[in-house]
Amino acid sequence: ATEVGPSPHLQGRLPRGLPHSRALRGRRAPPRRRGAMATMRGLIVFISDIRNCSSKEQEQKRIDKEMANIRAKFAKPGDLNGYQRKKYVWKILYMFMLGYQVDFGHMESVGLISSPKYSEKMVGYMACSLLLREGDDLLRLIINSIKNDLTSNQDNFMCLAMGAICTVGGREFGETLAQDVQKILLNPMTKVFVRKKAALTLLRLYRKNTECVNPEEIADRVLALLDDSNLGVLTSLISLVLGFLQYSTRGWHHAPQRAIGLLTRVVINKEYSNDYLYYGIPSPWLQIRLLRLLTFFPPLDPAT
Repeated sequence: ATEVGPSPHLQGRLPRGLPHSRALRGRRAPPRRRGAMATMRGLIVFISDIRNCSSKEQEQKRIDKEMANIRAKFAKPGDLNGYQRKKYVWKILYMFMLGYQVDFGHMESVGLISSPKYSEKMVGYMACSLLLREGDDLLRLIINSIKNDLTSNQDNFMCLAMGAICTVGGREFGETLAQDVQKILLNPMTKVFVRKKAALTLLRLYRKNTECVNPEEIADRVLALLDDSNLGVLTSLISLVLGFLQYSTRGWHHAPQRAIGLLTRVVINKEYSNDYLYYGIPSPWLQIRLLRLLTFFPPLDPAT
């Protein structure tokens, strides 16, 4: 019987060692697409070469050749522009995700984060998030760049910075960046998708360093944000509130009334879109979080 492989949209995405991974590498690369990636001919050719390798030895030889070439290029940083650094870091990430050991390119990734171009900055953040781990000394080098992006008032840059914080941010990140994230969260002009990230990023920083945020001080302002009509924002905010309540309920005495009001909006008044229906239940994850929030407080007086 003929063995059926995975669907075409998974080509080249299976981790090493899984069934069909070798077969997938042998298939042709997908048609070239328009956009930033389409201009990186060297990257596209490299990925195509890897996929067309017929054996592990051939693939290893191609990888070793490319690593040697990139090392030689990085040895002369003055000869590289931002586009070339971006291309080589993409190649490094591709090799890393195939399972090969990568012990260079970290400084080039850090340098890309400070680029004013989104495409270069994105690669830098992605590389640092994948190649570095919480506590690595190199992370100290990107704190200032992250702070600059958080205060840049550019939504895309702020989201990239907060994504990196949630991936590798530790105690030191909390000491330096928590106030900037808090300002983004509480700013009434912050957009919906940015506020969601800000709430979860502040939760990450608080868990790493409970001294970086004063929950009692911002309790009323955070609860005021629960008037938002977007259930995604509400779910992120309630997750943040639960993180605060696990340490102390001081200053959050209005939280139970807010939780009951949200449950009324969602369950009784049905103020939600069909996007948040799960098997006929409106936003069950938000409901669960709201019920958990109520367990931190004594029962309310029926008269109130």
